[in-house]
Amino acid sequence: MAFTTVRGRPPRPRLNDNDAGTPELQFKRALGVTREPIDLCLERNLITTDHHWCSLHLRWLYTLRYGAPVITTRYADKDITCASQEDKTEWRALREKEYHAAVSELQRARRYEPVMRVCVFNETPSFLSATLVQRAWTQPTLANELERCHHVFLQGLDILVNEWRPSRHKQVNPMVIRDDFTKMSL
Repeated sequence: MAFTTVRGRPPRPRLNDNDAGTPELQFKRALGVTREPIDLCLERNLITTDHHWCSLHLRWLYTLRYGAPVITTRYADKDITCASQEDKTEWRALREKEYHAAVSELQRARRYEPVMRVCVFNETPSFLSATLVQRAWTQPTLANELERCHHVFLQGLDILVNEWRPSRHKQVNPMVIRDDFTKMSL
C-alpha cells in the first residue's frame, strides 16, 4: 500500500451546474430575479437572437451616450479594440451617430418608448407579467392587448435589426397568435 503526497481532506467532485455563489444569490438565481426582461423574452422564444443582440447593442450605445441607466447594464462587444485618443473621439462620434440614427428610426415608427423601456431601462413588459397572462386566459380583450404590446415591441426590434443586421434578418419572427399567447408557459 502506497502513501500519497496529497494531504488533507480529499476534494469533493463539483457538478457542472453547481452554483458557487452565496446562498442569497443562489436563491435569487433560482427565482429568476437576476435575469433581465430582454433575456426572459429570448428564453421564452418571444424574440430572436438578432433581436436580443440589437437590444443589447442599443443599451450599450445609450450607455456610451448618457451613462448606465440601471446597475445591471451589461454589454460585451468583442469587435471593439482599444485605440489612440484621437481615434476614440472619432469612434465615439460614430457610435453617437449610430445611436441617433436608430432612435430617429424608432421615433419615426412610434416604437421608441416600448423598445427603450424594455431594452435600456429593464422594465418588465406587460406580456411577461405572470398575473396578466393568467388573467388573459379568461379575458379575451386583455389577451388582445398583450398580443398588441408584444407585436409593437417586435416591430421596434425589427427596425433595429434592419438598421444593424440587414443581411441576417432572415430569421422568422416568432409572431405568437392569441391562442398560443394566452397559453404561454411562464
